[in-house]
Amino acid sequence: MSSIINYLLRMFPFMILVIPIFIVVRILFYKINKKVKINLKREVLMLMFYMFLVGLYSQAIAGSFSIKNINLNKINIIPFKIFIDTYKEVFIYENINYFIISFLGNIIMFIPIGLLVPIIWKLKDKTVILIGFLISLSIELSQLFLNRGTDIDDLIFNTFGTIIGLVIYKIISKKEKKYVNKRV
Repeated sequence: MSSIINYLLRMFPFMILVIPIFIVVRILFYKINKKVKINLKREVLMLMFYMFLVGLYSQAIAGSFSIKNINLNKINIIPFKIFIDTYKEVFIYENINYFIISFLGNIIMFIPIGLLVPIIWKLKDKTVILIGFLISLSIELSQLFLNRGTDIDDLIFNTFGTIIGLVIYKIISKKEKKYVNKRV
């Protein structure tokens, strides 16, 4: 649990940097597009989404500043190899942090994408999943050139996290519609 807290604490300064940039960009957007009405709820959700993305990229990409040659030893193209690695780490080496970070972390970190993207932009399910996949793919491809590992399982589990977020969105939006229909 402390490794997750440390991860989030390292994300926080990068996330805070987004706030003034977002505010300036959105003010300029509304000055240029004077006919567009400000939707405060959407603006807050967009800010949260961009803060999350910058925090995510800060740890996945910017956390490794040394650009180097591609290290083939740090590339996994075998799908679901993580199950074998997790078994070894947890049951042989008694390293539960591996399970928390590599297995659960890759899923949990992408749930906000599946949850926030359809709220902000009202996109089709396939498009939301594609966005999560492409964000993960961009991270994994960037890591080829950094001092990080590139793993097909990260791509799979990140996309799965996006799908879980989308399912949560669907459940919440159905309950919200039932509540609104009962009130009206």
